[in-house]
This record gives sequence, C-alpha cells and structure tokens, in this order.
Amino acid sequence: MAESEIRRSDLVEMVNELRTALRDIGQEPLPQGQIITDTRERLRYIARLTEQAASQTLHAAEQISDRLNDQRTEAAALSALTRSPRIRDYLDRIQWEHVESGTQLVEVIQAQSFQDLVGQVVGKLLDTVQHMEESLAHMLMDEAKDPGMLAGPQTQESEKISQDEVDDLFG
Repeated sequence: MAESEIRRSDLVEMVNELRTALRDIGQEPLPQGQIITDTRERLRYIARLTEQAASQTLHAAEQISDRLNDQRTEAAALSALTRSPRIRDYLDRIQWEHVESGTQLVEVIQAQSFQDLVGQVVGKLLDTVQHMEESLAHMLMDEAKDPGMLAGPQTQESEKISQDEVDDLFG
C-alpha cells in the first residue's frame, strides 16, 4: 500500500472516529469541515457550564453557612435568656443541628472539587482535539503536494522556462 493511501486511510479512520463520538453524544451529522471546530466548541461549552454550576453551588453554600452561623449565635443568646427548659432544649437542639448542617455544607463545598477535575480533563481533550486537527491538516497538506507541479505561476510542463533561458533573456 502506498504512503498516500495509508495516510488517506488514517485520515478517514480519524474522521469516522470523530463522527462516531459526536453521534454518541447525540448530535446530528456535521459537515466535514466543521467537525473539529464544533468539537472544540462543545468542550469549551461543557467546561464553562461546569464552572458556572460549581460557582453557583459554592455561592449558595456559603450563604447558607453564613445564615446557619447567625442563627446558631442567636439561638445561643436566646437560650441564655430563657427560663423555660422546653425552649432552652429547643434552642440547644437548633444549635446542634446547625453545627451538623454546617458540616454537611463543608462536604458539599469539598465535593465541588470535581469542577477542577472536569476542567483538567476538558483541557486535555481540547489539547488532543487541537493535535488531531493539526495532524489532519498536515496530512491533507502533505497529500496535496504533487511532485510534478511547478512552483510559481506556470503549471504546465510545456510552458516551463529554464534558468538558462532567463539568463539569455536578460543577457
């Protein structure tokens, strides 16, 4: 098998793998020239949405944590003022539940570390897609070169002018 046929076969295989991957994530077929650009945009979109979701979750968790701390402080102050054992027990239970809820919020915040992992994976995928695009472009450019083609404006062999003819012309 000739080298150009091997390259063409590799190229067809890469394009088919990309098309299969895009079909697997539920997207319609794309024109061949848009496959890699679309893939990169999808990966950037996934990274952006993941980062936004993580940011929103962290912001909400911080607000809840602040409210729980304020309520726990207020419950402790009220507990010290009341003489009713029933109210004191209720306020003490609220303080304990707020501490437990705060611990669970810390777990939620720590679980958001997945966004960093997703960002790293998407970054690596973007690098891989970029490398594939460059490889495909390189293969196409190498394949497009025709050793029989002349450089410059003359493309017909019969119209080719030698350096000696040019030297004779300018004397």
